Order: sequence, then structure tokens, then C-alpha cells
Amino acid sequence: MFGLRCQKTAKPVPLTEIDVNVDIIGYVSNVTSSLQYHNEEDNPIEAVFVFPLDETSAVYKFEALIEGRRVIGKVKEKQKAREEYDDAIASGEGAFLFEEDDRSGDVFKCSVGNLPPKTSATIQLSYVAELPVEADSSLKFVLPGVLNPRYSSDTGAAAYDDTYMAPTGDVVTSEAPYKLKLKVNVSSPNSIDKIESPKSSIDVTYGGTSAQVKLKDDHKLDSDVELYVHYKDKHRPFAVTELGQGTDGFMADHTVMLTFLPDLSREDLVANCGEFIFILDRSGSMSGNKIKNARETLLLFLKSLPIGCYFNIVGFGSRHESLFKGSEKYDNKSLKTACKALGKMEADLGGTEILQPLQYVYKQPPIAGHPRQLFLLTDGEVWDTQACVKEVAKHADSARCFSVGIGEGASTALVKGVARAGRGKAEFVSGTDRLQAKVMRLLSCALQPTVTGVGLTWQLPDGVTAVPIPSTPPPIFSGDCFIMYAQLQGQLPVDVTKGSVTLCGQVLTEEIKHNLNLSLQSRDQEMPSAEDSPEPQQLHRLAAKTCIKELEVNLEKDDNDDSETVSDTTKKQIIDLSVATNVVSKFTSFIGVDSERGEPIEGAMVRRNVPRPQMMMCRAAYAAPPGRRRLVGGGPGPGAFAQGGGPIVRLAGGGSGGRPPSCRTGNRKRASTGVKSKAMKKKKNMFSMPSMPLFGGGSRGKSAAAPKKLGRSFAPDDDDDDEEEDSAPPSTVIPLQMAEGSWELDDDLAAVLGVKLDRLTKECPVQKKTVWATVLALVWLHSKMGDKKVEWQMLARKATTWLKGHQQGWSADDVVGKACGILGAKVDPSAILG
Repeated sequence: MFGLRCQKTAKPVPLTEIDVNVDIIGYVSNVTSSLQYHNEEDNPIEAVFVFPLDETSAVYKFEALIEGRRVIGKVKEKQKAREEYDDAIASGEGAFLFEEDDRSGDVFKCSVGNLPPKTSATIQLSYVAELPVEADSSLKFVLPGVLNPRYSSDTGAAAYDDTYMAPTGDVVTSEAPYKLKLKVNVSSPNSIDKIESPKSSIDVTYGGTSAQVKLKDDHKLDSDVELYVHYKDKHRPFAVTELGQGTDGFMADHTVMLTFLPDLSREDLVANCGEFIFILDRSGSMSGNKIKNARETLLLFLKSLPIGCYFNIVGFGSRHESLFKGSEKYDNKSLKTACKALGKMEADLGGTEILQPLQYVYKQPPIAGHPRQLFLLTDGEVWDTQACVKEVAKHADSARCFSVGIGEGASTALVKGVARAGRGKAEFVSGTDRLQAKVMRLLSCALQPTVTGVGLTWQLPDGVTAVPIPSTPPPIFSGDCFIMYAQLQGQLPVDVTKGSVTLCGQVLTEEIKHNLNLSLQSRDQEMPSAEDSPEPQQLHRLAAKTCIKELEVNLEKDDNDDSETVSDTTKKQIIDLSVATNVVSKFTSFIGVDSERGEPIEGAMVRRNVPRPQMMMCRAAYAAPPGRRRLVGGGPGPGAFAQGGGPIVRLAGGGSGGRPPSCRTGNRKRASTGVKSKAMKKKKNMFSMPSMPLFGGGSRGKSAAAPKKLGRSFAPDDDDDDEEEDSAPPSTVIPLQMAEGSWELDDDLAAVLGVKLDRLTKECPVQKKTVWATVLALVWLHSKMGDKKVEWQMLARKATTWLKGHQQGWSADDVVGKACGILGAKVDPSAILG
């Protein structure tokens, strides 16, 4: 039989193939996706395809090719576009509609209406996006492939909602019934070192400063496609000028893209104060590896905090729980309490409701002299994105917000939206990415003092002015890519071809300046010309999207003032800019009508939803409070819910009621380096974690049942340590570090180092044993975990600071040398003492 059918519903699948062509030039990617549809049925159909797209992407072209006729989509106000689409369908005309979801800026719907029987149509969609720079200086390109169901509590009966447009039967969790073809062309002024993909099979052909990438045919649409582009030379600051077209409006002015790479990494520019609040998603969808990695990451986070700051941990699901009633001062006592609580942390708090914990945190009184920094860690499977962004924007002046999206399908609208509104930074973790490295990168940014007075100073010809986009510069973080746009308004003189711009700001008492030269009539020769790309004026579209996003944040703030006039004005600005630049927004849609067919399409139109891939784990069971609905089946379709205290499905390796096997505590045999005493057991449980790959013990011994009080509360039990179960010794030195940065010379440290405590004590070359233990621990980190330095370098820096404060009567060369001899390592003393 010709055509494809959905395995779940046995309905014909009108989408047969997705063909994607990508051009990566510098920091910008231009993507053109062709969606090929075929109606094999005897009636006209409406094919509806819902898919994810990064919320910062600027979609600027939408057109259809059907029976030799090309239909060009135009951006119009959303309601007008929908009415025009409905009218065309009612008149028997073919129509095409593309729009952003009303609730989330990273979910889009493509509708092909009145596709005649036995007819094919091709939809072409083009968008442009900035490529983020990773910690290793690679550029990351992502083609989203996964759209997970998202949690919503709007109706009072909270549920995971697939989408507002497609029934559960149209979601597949295995191979999608259509194919994906992908070709990527990469060009750069720098030589290309390598291009890699951690999850997809690719063929790469290199040509010096260019490369071509093809996706192999065995790719399955159950994960995003990720490409990492590595250049041989590090990225450099640059400016690109894109010429305007036309005589009037946004597209007529020249647009400049400015990229700075400020370096503020000096130790004297690292803050030693602050209030750090970690807001952790503990909903059911975080089960398994997600929550395990979160525990591991949170321990690193705690160990890396500066002594004397304040901190708190808030876990959330359908309800939220705070470790402390208010943020506590960071010291050994509060660290002990937090580490003990981490051992009982599970994904057991129900559905994903982020707004309430955000409101709870913002209501807490500020601590004088300690700027508030929020860290939101979530898989982002929610629909109330706008409400969360609005709440963060309302408090942006009193708290910075950093965010991490975990796993496939994490909402870019939520994760990037709250970071942008909170003047912080966003990171995403998927595939082989390590959550620990991403969070430590954010913590490093949070420990940098806020750069104040950020602005641009221009040197331009007389009569030419620059309008920066966004109007309020984004925050500056050391080593992070700082990107802004500007439109040059006014007539450029023929005989003047150069200009310059300086990024200015102040960190504490120090002024910072970074200068860039501009090419005003021809583009900067250091970067490829944007006009050489397949679609001109890409930078104009990116600038327009940036401006639209800023206006949307302002719109959220306007709503707080209850001013309909202000909100209406901002909304009109967004619509006007969207229409002028042909860049779709939350208030506009692409609409195209096939009015040249000549005769109406006859027959009753049937709707066909194109099935989407989604991750198997995204339907993780969640424990809802009494009276709430509980997800007990494969999805939120009919029969998938049970009221009250019905059974809860537990997934292998996690779930709502059980501890993942790799995280259980139990009686294990200790290493033979010391005697297990009651005091040692107490100390170990203070600062270590249950068995984990990076921090906990190995797989030795048998696991006992989970603690009886698991999941009762995020806060630690008030029971004495005597009642705690034994757990394996940690496999690294990290859990053993004290709050001030030092280590103690004891059996636990000896067990990790693999040297008997008696020998370590006997060969101690300094009077203070904690100094000796700290040097040993740092040598071990440098020699055994050098490949993960980005994760532990902040806690190591704290240890180095502590050592410098206790560097009396001993030589770094001697002590470090002796530690290296005992541990069989080679570490330069300067790496330990700076």
C-alpha cells in the first residue's frame, strides 16, 4: 500500500519526509526545512504537524509548492491569519498556516488545509539563529527533534498535556513514520578542526575553511540532532555590517552584529558574598538519571560556595519544599544539614509547577550585602511559561536568575526566557553533556560581580546614529560571548568607510573597555559576508527577533502595572515589527492561500495529526497530592488517569516511590584502610552521598532497602545519627571537603587515596594535619580527575585560598612533592598553591 500509517492509530500519515539544509557562517546558522506531504486518501485532508523550535530562532519564510503552484506565506496578525485560513478552507481553497503556540514560544504548528486527494505538497520553512559557544569554544547547532508533553495545572486537575492540538494516539515513542534528511555546509575564515555529533551518525567532508556534513540514513527521530563545530583558532571579537534593502523601515537601515569576548577572570574580581538559592525540579519527569545527576551536581554546587555566603535549596513538583525556612549562612553546620538532606532527595513531588516556588523564593526577605542569585534546574516540561517569565522579570532588579534545561525536549522558551528576564544565563544538558560542568559554569558567572553601567560608545560619521538592539544591553560574564545588534540610521558618506564601537562598563571600582572597528560600506573582511549566504538580511532578522523578545519581556512587566494602554502599545510594536521584517511572533502567523487552483476542492475535509516522536521517559509517573489526578498509564488520553490514591507506575531505575538502585544506601564493606567506628560513620554521613559514579562508592556489596522516611520531606530528619544507615565510602575526595575549603586527615580520605591512614599520619611533613590532608586531596584531584577540572576547579580554588592563609613554616615544593611521591602523581606545585 502506498503511503505511511501511524502504528498507534493505523491512520495514514500525510508527512513523508523532512529535508533540512543548513548553512553555518560564523556564529549564525540559516536553516531551510522542506516538509513533504502526500494525501493518499479519497477525501481532502488537513495535515497538522506540531514541532519544537528554539524560541530565539527567527522564522522569516514560509511557502508551499502544490501541483506546480507556489504559495508565498505572509506574516499577519494572528487572529486575522486564522480567520483568513478558515475562510479559505470554507471556500474550498487550499490554505497553509504556520504559527507559534499561544502558551510557549518554542512550540509551533504547521497546518496544511484542504490538501486534495492523491496530491502532494511541499512546505518550505526558513529560519536563522545564533549559535551558542560551549565551554570548550565549540559552536553548537541543534535541530530540535523531540517535543515532550508538558505539565499544566490550569484546569485544577493537573496533567501532562501532549499539546492542545493533537490526541495522545498521534504521539509515537519509537521510530517516527517519516524520514529526516540533513545537509550542513560550514564556512569560516578560520580552519575547521573537527565537526562531531555525540548522538547521531554523520559523514563529514573537510575542505580547510569549509566542511559539508550529512546525516546518515539510520538516524531516528527520537532525539535532537546536535553538531559541535570546532575551529583551530579560538573565537575573536568581531563586527559584521549587513547592508539594508529598500528605502524605508527596519529592513532599509544597515544592521551591525557585535560580538565581544570579555575576560574578567581575575581572582580579585570573584565575589565572596551572595545569597545562592538552588530551585530544583523534583517532579516525576526528573526520575532516573536526571535526579541522580541533580544530586551529584548539587553536592558540587554546595562544596564550591564561598565561606560566609548564604544558601538554600527549594525542591518543587506539585508542591515545593524548602531545606531551610530562610537562607542559612554557609558553614560546616549548614553544609552538614544540606548534605544529609541530599541523600534523601528523589523525584517524588508530583507534577511540574514552577511558578509557586519562584513566588515563594521572591517573598523571602533579602539579606543585606548578599546579592540574590537563583539557579533554576528543570526539564522544563510546563505550559505556564509566560507566567514564570513574568514573575522573574518582575524581580530582575533584586535577583539574577540562571537556568539549566535538562534532557531532550526541555523548553527553550522557559529556560532561556527566565534567564533573559532575570539577566542571568541559560545552559542546556542533553546526550553526553555533563550536568555538573554546566552548573559550575553558571556558578562561576554568578560569583562574578555584576558589571554595571554597560553601554556602547560609537564613533560614526556625522549624521549617522546607532540604535542598539536590545535597548538594554545583556549582562556581561567573563569568557562568555556577548552579542548585540544595532541599526545605523542616517545617510552614510561615500568617502567614509570606517567607524568603531566600544563596549564600556565597570566592575567594582575598575572600568572595562573593549573596542571593535566597523566596516560601514563593505562587510568586515575578517568575517564572511552575510550577503554571500543563501538568504540575504539574516542579521536584520536576528536583530528583529532580539527586539521582539525584549518587547515581550517588557510586555510582561507592563502587565504588572495593570495598564491596558501600555500593553496594547507594546503588543502593536511587536506586530508591526513582525510584519515589517516577516519574522513570526507570538502575535502573528504566516498565512498562505492557494487561490490560483481555478476550482474549489470538493469533499468533507478530514483532519490528520502528524505523529511526533517523544522520549520514553517523559511520561514518568508522578505522585500527586491526595485528590489530584495521578498519571498511571502511557499518557493523558482517555482512561489514562485514576482519581485519588490509585496505583502509581514505577519506572525502572527511578519513579515516584522508590530510590533508583544506583542511589540506594545500604550496609557495605569498608575499605581495609581503617576501622569503622561510630564516629567515623557519623562524619561520613555528614559530608558524603549515596552511591554515585562520581562521588559515591562503587557497586560492592548488597543494597538494603531505602530509608523508611524517604520522600516524606526535603528537610533532613531530626533523628540522631545513630539511626542512619551505613553507606559506601565516597570514591572521590569531593564529598569530604569542609565548608572553608580544607580536608581532614581521617579514614575516609585515606580510603579514597588508597593509602593507609597510619602511613599518611607518619609521613605528614607539616605541623597542621589539615594542611597535609588538603594538599593530598588537591594532588589527587589534579592527577585523577584532570578531565573533569571544569567541575571541581571552583572548590579547588577555595582550597588554595585556605592553604595560602595557613602557609607558615612549610614549602609548597616540599609538601606537594611528598604528596606526589606517596600518591604516585606528577603535579606542579603552582597548580596547588597558585
